[in-house]
Amino acid sequence: MKKNIKFKILFTLLLSSFIISCDSYLETDPDNRLIEEQVISDPSLAEGWLLKAYKGLPTNYNFNIDVATDDANTNNFGLNINNMNNGGWNSNSNPVSTWNQSYEMLLYLNKFLQNVDAIPWFPNDATKDADFRKRITAEAKGLRAWYNFRLLQAHAGEGENGKMLGFPIVDKVLTDEDNFELPRNTFKKCVDFILQDCNDAIQGLPVRYTGNDPVVGERNLNRINGLAVELIKSRVALYAASPSYQTAKASNWTEAANFAANVITNNGGLTLNGNDVTFYLAGNAAQQPQDILWSSTILPNVSGWENSNLPPSLFGQGRTNPTQNFVDAFSMSDGTPINQSATYDPNNPYVDRDPRLEKFVIYNLSTFSGAFIKSSQTSLPDLEIDAINSVSNFKTTTGYYLKKFMNPAVSLDPSGQTVGAPHFYTYARMTEAYLNFAEAANEAGGPDNNIQGYTPRDVINAIRTRAGISSTAFVDAITSTADMRKVIQNERRIELSFEGHRFWDLRRWGLTSTISESVEGINISENNSTYSKFVVAPRNYQSFQIYGPIPLSEIQKYNLIQNKGW
Repeated sequence: MKKNIKFKILFTLLLSSFIISCDSYLETDPDNRLIEEQVISDPSLAEGWLLKAYKGLPTNYNFNIDVATDDANTNNFGLNINNMNNGGWNSNSNPVSTWNQSYEMLLYLNKFLQNVDAIPWFPNDATKDADFRKRITAEAKGLRAWYNFRLLQAHAGEGENGKMLGFPIVDKVLTDEDNFELPRNTFKKCVDFILQDCNDAIQGLPVRYTGNDPVVGERNLNRINGLAVELIKSRVALYAASPSYQTAKASNWTEAANFAANVITNNGGLTLNGNDVTFYLAGNAAQQPQDILWSSTILPNVSGWENSNLPPSLFGQGRTNPTQNFVDAFSMSDGTPINQSATYDPNNPYVDRDPRLEKFVIYNLSTFSGAFIKSSQTSLPDLEIDAINSVSNFKTTTGYYLKKFMNPAVSLDPSGQTVGAPHFYTYARMTEAYLNFAEAANEAGGPDNNIQGYTPRDVINAIRTRAGISSTAFVDAITSTADMRKVIQNERRIELSFEGHRFWDLRRWGLTSTISESVEGINISENNSTYSKFVVAPRNYQSFQIYGPIPLSEIQKYNLIQNKGW
């Protein structure tokens, strides 16, 4: 079969990437058996299968997926995300597909898991060998759960046969004796498979990597740990319980709440710190707050995010522009939504707002690194290059620039030396666990549903208090599940903004009306006296697009069921 040949070629290329520097390995027999034996006999090579899967993890925020939501627009008009927003999202053109990359990483992980027990990790130390084998096997299971969740998130949905389907589960390296035309498993089987991998991983991983132990010490800080896997587990159950997937009966709100509560308890309880709001500004591993459960390696002196997103006056390209829709999601400083506040002034809209607005968004006349940013209309469009009507190719399209993730220590001034700052990508953090819990517990039993000593109301008040909101009165007055749901969803939007959640959250909630809303910006007069909203860009999404498609190339290979509508 052509598919068999393709797999053999892929496997040979993948395997050879670990031995390319060893000339003696090039003299092998035709079926590469000698190569595999030599890899298995050398722990440093064998671990490469696992490390390749680590290398496949994201390390950089480009914020493109946020442009496919109501939170952002971009001045980079050539992005394929713009085509997607304009109705060009289809099974042959899918900028948010994870299919090929996830299955490639799963091949590495399955190969590793099939051979992990045959590898002599520490042949002269039986105890260390057993401990290391246990941990590294658990890592592989945790990473396999990560990649399978990505498949579930991007490609699960209601099939053309009317059933809720996931993806084809591949739990081993396929050979010529196997059937390569694997059907999509049910959504529930996929969820169960991921949760089982999570359970197995949790048994073999430390909660966090601390101390000097060579197996479970802090030298392994950027590897997946037990808390991160518990968070993945809560994430999977939350998705399965959500409106768009709940007909599959793969999980329920109470189970999802308990999984998230486990993360909270195992991290020391409901302990929040104000520094967690800007968790991304940690200078080194020792400064990373408790909010970070698992992140990529910290790169010490980089400036890519700032180069892409700071205003042109700071020598950035202003690519990611928060929308007025997003800005309106921030309450007043006392926690009252702006549409319910007696003190909100639409012609002085940034006064007395939720402190996170100033931390996450550069708005007109706000500052960054001591510089005032003027994004209002100007009569000098060739001089005031941050203005919304500037002649600059890097001007804002909405009246706003992105501040979250931007480090004020960075300098891009070409007249001097570019100064970078530490950057890292966060895979798992406690704030998501808090929000997962609040959502699931509220849906299971309302605002005061007590699960393992925590309630949705307590958690949301703790998050908002950490942010600097001065009063809990608004949340304390809520009595219904529906009203608390609105607050939780809004908190999730703000706290997890520009971290890649909003696109998927809107879809699992089934909020098709929000998905298709136009995004807005703000026009401010040159003297800053009048503020008027305007439509920046439409969003052309259909109701069936709460689920992503199976790639057309896969559908064409064999009778693989597509999601409805695609």
